[in-house]
Amino acid sequence: MDKIEEIVDKAIQYTDDILEKAPRHYQVAREGLELMRDNLKIGAGDHEALRKLEDYLNKLGRRFAN
Repeated sequence: MDKIEEIVDKAIQYTDDILEKAPRHYQVAREGLELMRDNLKIGAGDHEALRKLEDYLNKLGRRFAN
């Protein structure tokens, strides 16, 4: 596991932990992960962790869809 993947994994785990305790923070958490995704696209657009982060964001969107 490289550093980028490690950072993405930690961000996903942290987001899961936060949203489990306080789902009202969904929008802020999503915005933070979207910023991370955008930065990854610029600096490491072909990295496997980018797809993992995008998949997680899609999963979150479905989970919190009203």
